[in-house]
Amino acid sequence: MASEEKRETLPNGAQMISFCAPALNSAAFSVVFPFVPEGRAGAYHCVEHLFFERAGKKRAHEINAEMTRRGSEINGYTTKNYMCFNFVCRSEVFADQLSLLYSMLTQKEYGEEEEESVLGVIENEIFEYEFYDNRTADILREAWSDKRFTKSVLGTLDDLDAFTQAEIAAARESLFTDGMTLFLAGAFSEADLRLVREKFGKIPLARYAYTPAPEAAQAGKPVERRGRGKEVQVLVTYHVQDADDELKSAAYWLKSALFDGMDAAFLRFFEKNGFRFYSVDGSYSTLGDEIVFSYMTYIKKKERKRFLTLADVFEEEAAWTPFCSLVKPFLYDNAVFLYDNPERLCAHYVDSWADLSRPVTLAEERETAARFTDVRLGQLWRRIAASARKIYLLG
Repeated sequence: MASEEKRETLPNGAQMISFCAPALNSAAFSVVFPFVPEGRAGAYHCVEHLFFERAGKKRAHEINAEMTRRGSEINGYTTKNYMCFNFVCRSEVFADQLSLLYSMLTQKEYGEEEEESVLGVIENEIFEYEFYDNRTADILREAWSDKRFTKSVLGTLDDLDAFTQAEIAAARESLFTDGMTLFLAGAFSEADLRLVREKFGKIPLARYAYTPAPEAAQAGKPVERRGRGKEVQVLVTYHVQDADDELKSAAYWLKSALFDGMDAAFLRFFEKNGFRFYSVDGSYSTLGDEIVFSYMTYIKKKERKRFLTLADVFEEEAAWTPFCSLVKPFLYDNAVFLYDNPERLCAHYVDSWADLSRPVTLAEERETAARFTDVRLGQLWRRIAASARKIYLLG
């Protein structure tokens, strides 16, 4: 098979991007299920765990033993708006691993034993989440205009107690829409590709449509203080509305140049102004045409007034960052290395899908990025900096 990316639509309407690299020794597969969390918080996370409990006649311990024999794990995770399953394996066991995942995902019947096992695991996850300081994660999660997406992926202990079999079944069924997207990379054969089309292309799919349900933004203070202490966690958020694909594609470039690495613009600017930060955590996420862009670092309480003043100046100076020299060698020049690593390539496809809400080939992404210049990226940063900003001081 030729070594090039291919995009196709399966018979049931699902989208797929594949990249065949016969010279490699491994193959990777990822499948994404978008959803709109209309029901009780945590329902989709419960479904994710249930998928690992049964696969036809096989129970959880048999599923795990089968993966162990192949030296490959199937992984799954749930975000605010999609669920993803993926694996990487030796090319000779790809077909068997794919068939196992398909059997897990098409399993519909579960016993009380499986359901109780899943609820117990999630209960422990909730306890663990509440044990650590997750205020930053909670703030970022609650920033979306569409309040359906501000619920906790884990749900609460009360949610777990209230779940019914009908609710879980409804959440499971709502995953199977033509928004399902598959990514395949590495040393797979033509027979492997046919197997993907045969199995995942025959799953009955409903129509997927995300219709935003924006709510009026709640008025609040531009700076919020939560908690006390001598050390303060500063979280600065920007909420962008009406973001286009260019801005979504640029978000990773902007984050990387401004906040990643010791030569990041943020660290150089604040060091020049008397602050010595060990690190700063830049982040962004998209949902429809919204972007929540943020950065977080630590300061001493006595430094907060000066920091807040400098934060305004940083926004202005950041537009003059030499973006391309900081970012292009990593995100553009080195992107071709993804073709040598099926696991990373599939993960990258999923990340791009999450940013743009559609499958994007690496070639298409590089074509877009080739048009970026320092001037254009500076203009796009100004769009983010001009959006709704809030600063949280967390003690």
